[in-house]
Amino acid sequence: MTTAALLVLGGLAAVAAALIAITAARHPAARRLGIRSARRRPTETALVTLGALLGTAIITGSLVVGDALESSLQAGAFTQLGPVDETVTAPGADALPGLREALSGLEQRRGVDGVAFGLRSRGTVATGIEGGDPMVQPDVQLLEVEFDEARELGDDPATTGLGAAPTPAEGAVAISNDLAEELGVGVGDHITVFAYGQSRSLEVDSVLPRTGLAGYSTDLDARSLNVFLPPGTIQQLAADATEAASPPISLAFVSNQGGVLSGVERTDQITELLEERIEGLPQAEVVASKQRLLDAAEETGAFAEEIFLGIGAFAVIAGILLLVNVFVMLAQERRTQLGIMRAVGMQRTELVRAFVLEGSIYAAAAAVLGSAAGIGVGAAIMRLARGLSIGGGSTPELRFAADPTSVVGGLLVGLLISLATVLATSVRISRLNIIRAIRELPEPPRPPRPVLRTVIGVLAVLLGGAVTVAGLSAGAGSALFVGPAVLAAGIVALVSPLTGRRPAVTVLGLLVVVWGVVVPTLFPDVFRNADVVVFVLQGLVITGAAVVVLARNQDVVGRLVRRVAGGRGSPVARLGLAYPLARPFRTTMTLAMYALIVFTLVLVSLLAQVVGAQPDVFADAESGGYDMLVTSSPSNPLPADAARQIDGVVSIAPLRHASRTVEFRAPGQAEFRRWFASGYDRRFLRAEPPALDRWIASLPDENAVWKHVLDHPSTMILDAQFLEQAGSGQSVQPGDTIQVRDPLTGAQEQRKIVAITKSGLALSGAFMSEDSLVSILGSRLPTNRLYVAVDEQANPRQIASTLQQQHISHGVQAQTFRSIVAERQQQNRQFMRILQGYLMLGLLVGVAGLGVVMVRAVRERRQQIGLLRSVGLQPQTVGRSFMLEASFIALQGIVIGSLLGCATAYQLITNAGAFGGLDVRFQIPWLQIALLLGVTLLASTAAAAWPARRASQIRPAVALRTLE
Repeated sequence: MTTAALLVLGGLAAVAAALIAITAARHPAARRLGIRSARRRPTETALVTLGALLGTAIITGSLVVGDALESSLQAGAFTQLGPVDETVTAPGADALPGLREALSGLEQRRGVDGVAFGLRSRGTVATGIEGGDPMVQPDVQLLEVEFDEARELGDDPATTGLGAAPTPAEGAVAISNDLAEELGVGVGDHITVFAYGQSRSLEVDSVLPRTGLAGYSTDLDARSLNVFLPPGTIQQLAADATEAASPPISLAFVSNQGGVLSGVERTDQITELLEERIEGLPQAEVVASKQRLLDAAEETGAFAEEIFLGIGAFAVIAGILLLVNVFVMLAQERRTQLGIMRAVGMQRTELVRAFVLEGSIYAAAAAVLGSAAGIGVGAAIMRLARGLSIGGGSTPELRFAADPTSVVGGLLVGLLISLATVLATSVRISRLNIIRAIRELPEPPRPPRPVLRTVIGVLAVLLGGAVTVAGLSAGAGSALFVGPAVLAAGIVALVSPLTGRRPAVTVLGLLVVVWGVVVPTLFPDVFRNADVVVFVLQGLVITGAAVVVLARNQDVVGRLVRRVAGGRGSPVARLGLAYPLARPFRTTMTLAMYALIVFTLVLVSLLAQVVGAQPDVFADAESGGYDMLVTSSPSNPLPADAARQIDGVVSIAPLRHASRTVEFRAPGQAEFRRWFASGYDRRFLRAEPPALDRWIASLPDENAVWKHVLDHPSTMILDAQFLEQAGSGQSVQPGDTIQVRDPLTGAQEQRKIVAITKSGLALSGAFMSEDSLVSILGSRLPTNRLYVAVDEQANPRQIASTLQQQHISHGVQAQTFRSIVAERQQQNRQFMRILQGYLMLGLLVGVAGLGVVMVRAVRERRQQIGLLRSVGLQPQTVGRSFMLEASFIALQGIVIGSLLGCATAYQLITNAGAFGGLDVRFQIPWLQIALLLGVTLLASTAAAAWPARRASQIRPAVALRTLE
């Protein structure tokens, strides 16, 4: 949460607190009444506070998760960069002298705190080669750095992580602690380094921590697998390299004046200076390494906040409904008392003050306790999220961190929401008729106001129609839900005097529900990349409309339930249903709480089922006619002929692969973003390429699309995961044109998107012809990715294992496409389970709300129960009626939520393009859904058990003579 937002919230909360304090000081009668009501019934107060604090906990927990993710990624500034703020890169070891000359004396310039130089490449490291049981790390970073020079970076040598370690001498090597743990080696052990078709056996003389330059990495992964070689080694290894190998990268590490984080403030200044210095160097590039890392951290944290706040919004809304329900019940319970107080001179404003002061007690306690609980919620989510990928295959090390501003912000947001709800409800319930309240007569229906109703109806129709039309023209998914709902409300206001309110509400409400469910099917392109807000609005609109329809027809539902529960004459059925049917407002509020939460739980469960239950569908779309993906070291790529010699291999397609070394700018995007790209030739078409979801209309079929890209270098095919980094995926379509840039030279070209694949879990990125990719990046990209097809009788897993064992020196990583999909699906299932657990907090709000309703119902109907008991009604009949009442309310909410959740999931999965063009089947996990709904109903029944028992134990004589 930003400082400005926190100041605004703090100011609003301060104003609210001051007004409440002044009211309490100047109006002692209202103060005593509010405090007395909260203190007299501690159980009910605890239940109300519990329901309200869960909303605050969800808000705080969402903010804390964003903080923790951002902090985890920001930790890379210390662990993987340290004093390094900018990096200057140039391809080839022979570029290093030119870099040194161009940046000579730079450390004397204002704002610069040091410069160090080195080389970087990729390679493979193994142990136990001679013993026949090797430990292999196929992809490590090879670095050459003069340690004494590097220790001069920054104002604190400790931030480099190099300590007192010497620069590796001939025959020695320094490795990162992460690599030492992977290989199980330490100081004095020997490792073998493979690169550029050669190998070196070296002795480990230092193990360095993942700190600063010792942990140098430009990825967001949790590990830094670094090997620091003796100076000159990389150049010697690369001297005889083939053209297929990726050349070493010359590096200049630049440190800005200031600390590890504060030095970033000079990034723009130093970047401009560096670009001036390297202007004459071909293919040299300045990378704002630390600024890029911190930007990615902020973006990822904001995305996490959006996801969890969006999902948690249902529970927060349920908490608001609970507060409204509670205060309406308080007013109803004290109606006679309030009427007497009004009769003896208390003003309506005084009643409002009393209710606001009482509600402020609940709100303050809930905000404080909820913010503390939110910290625990955030910590639990971060623990469950360990090992999750954040996009692009990066798996950072997640650490829990709670920014005090977010905790305070969550507290203030929860407090202000509760206070606003309390104030609005207090004003509403203060409007009572004194005579009717004293005599316990129901309030009369409000007199019709035809002119006002007509004006409101016309305005709603115009507004709803305008929003709907604007949503259709602009492709705004949220407007397509909100607009028709407002339009329907306006039509109800206009036609209900003619048709009656029940038919109008029922018909138009059902139309809103149907529209909300099917609109993603009617406009799939609009909802293909919809954000969380659209999902929240959909849930609110369709569940709200369904609840309104059901509430308007409660008498019909009640008659059906009476028949099922034992007939019209059954005292349990008549008594259990009389109260909820007589109190439609509170019944509707409770129904809405349950429907919202169950809708979300069922929808997430069904989506999780589809993600995890059909791996073959995803694997077939990803692989096409191939069986496995083979990746090798860019410094020593595996020749296709070597892989072809393995028994069972029938077809191989070599690809040049750019792993985040090409930049794209989609339409409407302000900045270039790095992503993957693959260049293929005609060999890729010997087997079936990956399946396509959609393509331009001028091409007849998928095969024609792949051939078209080969023949037209200005075109490309995007994978479905394009630019999937912390939720920054762009809504691109076939026919769009994208800017493509070489980050080293700055040269830009345009590529037209002709198709989008159905899947993208292999992170192949943008598919182009090999000539097209070379024209952008030059020939420095190695052909280190192979798509392999095997014989039908062969075992792809066994062939993958054979390739890895026989080609250790090439750093081969061979995976079947099914294993790639299974790994990614496991990540998705884990994330879905986190969301399901998060949503269970909302279920607690619903259960707590029902508990409050039942406890208050017992209190409110104490004398009625006593009267019924005095005329012969048995205690067990009273208890059963209360249990039926709770089940009646909860079951309706469960049915609405589950039916709408299933219907929405069906539309999203089968028609709306939520899974692209994948031929996924809609499946209901009956056992999981039954368990979920059963637990919900059981928890609801348990919440009513204690109030039902209290009701059955009421003694008639005590109840009839007790006046509260």
